[in-house]
Amino acid sequence: MYSEIAEDDEWTAIQKFNQLLHYEEQKQSILREQERRRLIRQELDKQMLEKAERAKQSKDEDSVYHKIQEEHVKLLGMRENEKKEM
Repeated sequence: MYSEIAEDDEWTAIQKFNQLLHYEEQKQSILREQERRRLIRQELDKQMLEKAERAKQSKDEDSVYHKIQEEHVKLLGMRENEKKEM
C-alpha cells in the first residue's frame, strides 16, 4: 500500500512538472513571438523613415533642378533681348 501511494505521488509530481514545463514553454513561445513582432515593426519603421527621407531628398533635388532651369530660361531670354537690341 505504501508503494502505491508513493508511486501515485511520483506520478502527480511528474504531471505537475510536465504541466509547469508546458506552461513555461508556452510563455517562452509567446515572448519569442512578441520579440519577433517588435523586430519586424522596428525594421518596417526604419524602412518607412528611409523612404520618407528619400522622397524628401528627391523633392529637394527636383526643386533645385527647376530653379536652375528657370534661371537658365531667364538668362536665355536676356541674351535674346540683347541680340535684338544690337
